[in-house]
Amino acid sequence: MSDMRKPDYGIDSPAIVSSELIIGMLAMALAVLKPRVFDLQVRWIEVAAGTYFLYGAFSMLRYSKVGKFRLREKLLDMISWRGDETVLDVGCGKGLLLVGAARRLKTGKAIGVDVWLPHAVTGNRLEAVLLNAELEGVGNRVEVQRGDVRELPFGTEVFDVVLSNFVLHEMNTAADRERMLHEMVRVLRPSGRLALIDFIFTKECVQVLDRAGLVDATRSRVGGLGFWVGAVLMLGTFQLYAVTATKGAP
Repeated sequence: MSDMRKPDYGIDSPAIVSSELIIGMLAMALAVLKPRVFDLQVRWIEVAAGTYFLYGAFSMLRYSKVGKFRLREKLLDMISWRGDETVLDVGCGKGLLLVGAARRLKTGKAIGVDVWLPHAVTGNRLEAVLLNAELEGVGNRVEVQRGDVRELPFGTEVFDVVLSNFVLHEMNTAADRERMLHEMVRVLRPSGRLALIDFIFTKECVQVLDRAGLVDATRSRVGGLGFWVGAVLMLGTFQLYAVTATKGAP
């Protein structure tokens, strides 16, 4: 009997999703049960707050189930694939980007590195990456290794493509972000391609890559209507960018 299981890439930031759902439902409940405070009508404020948080929660759920797959393909489309590349996914999580890259390979290899923090995505663990790769039919082209993205456990100039998805903002300081980016540059071969997606620190990222000597480092907006609506609701603080760059020849 064939394996009927489907790959599971989890719900991203589950604690945030849960918190927004709870706050949103509480605000809606207050709009019904406590529409006035100190004899002031506050129902519409409560409804607005409830709508805001519920929209945020459902947007994140939709991203986890639909949006991140579309973003993955947009990012991977920015690479001119031959099929024989050695690829590194920095902070691979449950393997979304890693497996997507492996599906574009014929004789190459896709390697993921992470520490698998439990709060990043539901079911986040090393074994989940390997299972998803097997279920997607690319298990023979995928490897994973535990390691800090600020000190990658690989030699210098060994990857043709280095990728990352929503990891940059997880770094607590500018120094940590710079260390991560310099490590990505270090392991990238001359003429290799770097590509990542995040919603903050992307302008800073381009500047670091420029200083590191990469050529054509650029950032471009990505995401569909839902992401644009989210950017408006977040007063412009949430805008998705893809950053791409090429390592120059020696």
